[in-house]
Amino acid sequence: MTEAKKLSSLKLLAKRYARANRITLHQALDLVAGKLGFANWTKLASASKNDWIPSSEQMASIEAFVAHALPAADFQAGHPEAMTRRFAYLEQAEHGMIGGHAYRLQVALHDVIMAGDGWSITMPENPGAAPIVETSTENDGRCPVFDPEFLREALSLVIERAVQVRGEISTDWPRRSTKPDLDGVVRHPLWGGESDVWFCLHCDGKITGAQIAQNLWHCPGCGASPLDIFDTAFWCDDGGESLPSVRTDGAVDGDKPDFRVVDDRPKLDLNEEKITLLIRCALLDDATNISEKLGALQAQISVDDEKGVWISLEEDLWPQDKEPVQAFVVAAQLGIEVELESMWSTIPFAWPGLGELTSSTSEYTQMMLDAYAQYEPSPDKKT
Repeated sequence: MTEAKKLSSLKLLAKRYARANRITLHQALDLVAGKLGFANWTKLASASKNDWIPSSEQMASIEAFVAHALPAADFQAGHPEAMTRRFAYLEQAEHGMIGGHAYRLQVALHDVIMAGDGWSITMPENPGAAPIVETSTENDGRCPVFDPEFLREALSLVIERAVQVRGEISTDWPRRSTKPDLDGVVRHPLWGGESDVWFCLHCDGKITGAQIAQNLWHCPGCGASPLDIFDTAFWCDDGGESLPSVRTDGAVDGDKPDFRVVDDRPKLDLNEEKITLLIRCALLDDATNISEKLGALQAQISVDDEKGVWISLEEDLWPQDKEPVQAFVVAAQLGIEVELESMWSTIPFAWPGLGELTSSTSEYTQMMLDAYAQYEPSPDKKT
């Protein structure tokens, strides 16, 4: 990966982190720079101009860093100790054994995940949610999570870690977000509004301040995250007066695991976008000069409901008597039919014939620049 591409990748990772954690981009850029040993992003950018580029190991560490989330309150309130503690905690993945079966235990987006060969146990951030046990097969006598003793011990470890994670979240939040006052008023941990009644945008439920604080700001009815909880039902004409109160007396048993069989084998979904991408790649394989490469990139490719493909090729860029052999081969592999047609459109550069003289983009670019230069006014004629 070149210097420019690595720097661009770092910026993209920082942007993704900023969006996920609801912080500004410059904060995320400085955090990425800090993980790479720089005081801020400006220092990193200066170093890159002096031939510094991140190593593959450093790029991998940033990708792992971005995969974890931090509470937005840490950044907004500026608690460096809380951020440091959260960095160290979330980046750890513990490894261990239960009854001869290896496992990995880690935290991702505040969910606690224990995983082994063919199984995983996830304890969601939501305190009211049940642990989710996923396996790749039904009970075949070999997957350890179907053993009650193994499952009991594994759940004990997962639940213990979930309690720690929820405790740290509560510590990072304002005190009023987890402890109602005498009137039941609590403060939203993300955007700060205060009320004794809250509304869930996801299920239209009305929630008391005590209920929402106790459930770590997840809806006790549907489990929606704090992002869906508001102090006013702005989507209702009556401000939420008619919305039903959320009941928690009939909640599911949070200690009973939810078993799911998951087929995690990769599946090929040949939708229009993917078919178009493969056909265009095949057209590039067929192209032997720059003109034809431009024709492949400019081609209009459409896929109908029966997975037939129409390819419209620009007459000035693609020879009329040249069949896109590789495109036909790829279409046959995908089991689809191809229809070709020529079209007239606005081509990106004048003199399309120049592109037929070379297969080098740099050589073609110079030829194109020289051709355009002939039509520029001479210096003595400029006003």
